[in-house]
Amino acid sequence: MTDELHARRSAGDEPVFNTFRRQPLRPFYSPVEFQIGVALLALLGGIAGWVAWQGAHPDPELFNGQSRPFEDQGQPTPVYKRPLWIEPESATPAATTGNTLPDPFPPSASGGDWLARGMPQMFDESNLYSKIDGRETFYKSYGFKRLHFLTLVSTGAPQPTIDMEVFELGSVKNALGALVAEMSNPDAVVTIKGQGLRYAGRNGGFVVKGQHYVRLIGSDDTPAISRKIVSLSDAFLAALPGEPLPWAYEFFVGGLQVSPSRLQYYAENAFSFGFANDVYVVSWPGGDTEVFLSQRPGADDAQLLAGKFAEGFAATGRRVPEGANGTALFKNEYIDAIDGVRAHGPYVIGVRLAKSADEARRRLDQIASQLDRRTEGNTP
Repeated sequence: MTDELHARRSAGDEPVFNTFRRQPLRPFYSPVEFQIGVALLALLGGIAGWVAWQGAHPDPELFNGQSRPFEDQGQPTPVYKRPLWIEPESATPAATTGNTLPDPFPPSASGGDWLARGMPQMFDESNLYSKIDGRETFYKSYGFKRLHFLTLVSTGAPQPTIDMEVFELGSVKNALGALVAEMSNPDAVVTIKGQGLRYAGRNGGFVVKGQHYVRLIGSDDTPAISRKIVSLSDAFLAALPGEPLPWAYEFFVGGLQVSPSRLQYYAENAFSFGFANDVYVVSWPGGDTEVFLSQRPGADDAQLLAGKFAEGFAATGRRVPEGANGTALFKNEYIDAIDGVRAHGPYVIGVRLAKSADEARRRLDQIASQLDRRTEGNTP
């Protein structure tokens, strides 16, 4: 066959396929190839043996229970920080007296038939969501700083509870804003006492004093809970530090008994007038009429601003017979209502959306009379 193969190669007929069937085309193997193959097999066998031996003889330090993985140069690394307040597991009223309660809770909150359950809790901006998930954005929009929480439980059956929530919101304006935003009854009777105010619902009470906004929520609508909420409201008003209420709250809420939920404040652009800043607006109960009031540095400034309001009202209405004391009245031709304004000393008083000119004059006279009483009361 070898002679035949050489003859074909000489004739230029090089075979492409192995024509020897099961026989290799190469007549012999190199000894070097054989030696390399044996060496590779020996290496793989050695690796397998080493792995098997290591598995049967593990390092004893791997199971040493004395090792401390949370160490950094000999100093332990803290992996848990105990919270400031711990919610008790027991629902049994603690034998807590009023004098042991920390600020801002009044000393008289706990005692007698009502005892504190466990210790107070405090939440800040980082963990407020864990207490009022879904409402944290609302309170943060009013300058939220901290929330203090404590539950009172009655010693009598069936042991009703009252949750006390004390929000620190940075300023009295923020606290009033949160109160007004959460008032469910726009005609709730609100009482001003000193530098604070309060009102009560069916099974809840709400207090504002200084930067604090207090919510008192009872578990039931019962006379016992209502009496305790009134008592707690007075206690918070006496204990919390205060700051003067905005003068308009004293005027409208304290003097005219208007609910704070009907009072709005515009720092600028009141009624879309670019000149109208520092304006308080009240929607009068029983209708759509609005009364607005702005305090200026002096009478001349009030006259100037009143003239600008008159020009603004004239742009959408026609002049109607004037009222007393230089009142400018206009009938809004788009909504068939009366708008009016006048200067009263250092104040600008006005009315919008009144049903008639007589109603507009009556509201303006009412505001002017109340301003006179307020001025007389402040006179030494």
